[in-house]
Amino acid sequence: MKVMIVEDEPLLRQGLISKIKWQSLNLQLEGEAGDGIEALHKLEECKPDIVLTDVRMPGIDGLQFIQRARQDYPRIKFVIISGYGEFDYVREAMKHSVKDYLLKPVDGEMLNHLLFELREELHREQIEDHNRIHLEELGQLYLRGNLQSTDHILTRFLTDPDLEHSLEGLPPSLTKRRYFTAATAKIAYRRDEQDQWEQDCSLARFSVHNVMQNGLSAASPEEASLTVFKHAHKLDEVILFFGYEEEVTMYKVKKNLHLLLEWIQENLGIHLSIGIGAAKESYQLLPLAYMESQKMLKNRLLDGDGKLYCADDARPAPITASPLLNEHTGRMLLGLLEAGKHITFMNAVEELMRGSLDSDNRYEHFEYLYTEVIHIIRKHAYKSGVQLPITALSAPLADLEFASDWLDVKALLEDQLNGLAELTTDRFGDRSSDAIIDSVRQYVSQHYAEELTLQWVSDTYFIHPNYFSRRFKQITGSCFNDYLTRIRVERSKDLLATTTLRINLISQMVGYEDQNYFCNVFRKVTGSSPTCYRKENS
Repeated sequence: MKVMIVEDEPLLRQGLISKIKWQSLNLQLEGEAGDGIEALHKLEECKPDIVLTDVRMPGIDGLQFIQRARQDYPRIKFVIISGYGEFDYVREAMKHSVKDYLLKPVDGEMLNHLLFELREELHREQIEDHNRIHLEELGQLYLRGNLQSTDHILTRFLTDPDLEHSLEGLPPSLTKRRYFTAATAKIAYRRDEQDQWEQDCSLARFSVHNVMQNGLSAASPEEASLTVFKHAHKLDEVILFFGYEEEVTMYKVKKNLHLLLEWIQENLGIHLSIGIGAAKESYQLLPLAYMESQKMLKNRLLDGDGKLYCADDARPAPITASPLLNEHTGRMLLGLLEAGKHITFMNAVEELMRGSLDSDNRYEHFEYLYTEVIHIIRKHAYKSGVQLPITALSAPLADLEFASDWLDVKALLEDQLNGLAELTTDRFGDRSSDAIIDSVRQYVSQHYAEELTLQWVSDTYFIHPNYFSRRFKQITGSCFNDYLTRIRVERSKDLLATTTLRINLISQMVGYEDQNYFCNVFRKVTGSSPTCYRKENS
């Protein structure tokens, strides 16, 4: 990667050059300039990735140079090097997206560490650009065709294998093999990126389909036959049918699938997992192998995405009730709910479910635990005289179909608790959640300097923090932390405008022990530093 150095003092410029470990950092000195004007002329010729520039220079200074250069070269990483340590320069530099600000004399180790970080950042951006271009190219192909007739026929074969015409999609080269199995490549679902996920999933599935088709077809076609298709009803699934002669062939197939899984993750940025069913001796049992692949994929809840989950590798064991949730533990969990200790309840449930990772048939025990916990929540609602809405009474295992990891399962349980919290009263009798919010706002207006958190609200008013947070935002228009910050900043503005108290003391008076953090918060809210605000309003 290429570096340009802008410094009006030749000796200082040479000293800076000598401190950089060019070879080990794989950097190249592409150009030097003695002032901002010369540097602007050389940018087109040098096309640097990183620019180190002084601030004080003849002609135009470093900040003016950066501001002009940004218009035509927005991707360059700028670092300011100057003998001037005034905060105003730093603040002005940050407006122009300067990566760092180093004071002379520059520490060589610090400089080389910064250059290493910038090089890695540039490398990541290049990979992202490459991936974006590649996906855009695939997108053009995708627009010319998504689901094909074969996708619909083979999906029908999975859902209703007795229909004769559904076999039309299976090529003879596959049906004549000795052994058969099915695999499901499932694209990861992210609750926190739902809108973007739904928008991009069709393109992601199209890309996965092409990679699987091309990557596996090239590997020993005489040993195995392959059919790849997109599930007509599940946007996040690509299905693979394998026909093969020897069991050792599937070992090779699994190895290739693992390599493709890693390639898709690294080059396309698509997160997915693959479940593989057990070997069958008839192609008519492929729907059963598909169901087994779906079952294996459920282990993503425990081990995460980005892996192969194979039925032939699973440990068979008799399914028994989980020893982790006995009668005593069940009573303890119910007692926590009755005492309103939802946080402690969730912590205990999480510990129990993580404990299931050490057992055989881990997912079956996980399902059992989840189902029993849901039943405990419903039992508490019944004992409390609360009629849960019909939407909260669905089959527990159906909810798990839309979960991809423990955080999703935890969120499902918290949704159940939040729904329960909306229908029950807190420990202060018949006070509603809105009355609690009014009480919290009154307390904050007088005690804003204290350490106030959602956990404090939960412990003080015995209300679930997630439910309180959601209801608080509905009523006030902002989250609790933003509301508290606004109160503190408004009080600090009064103190700045009407007193001569030092800023560090005002910071402590409104609840911030760290003056620098207070200044950053104040600037973010008001657009001005505390010092400037005092000058303008006193």
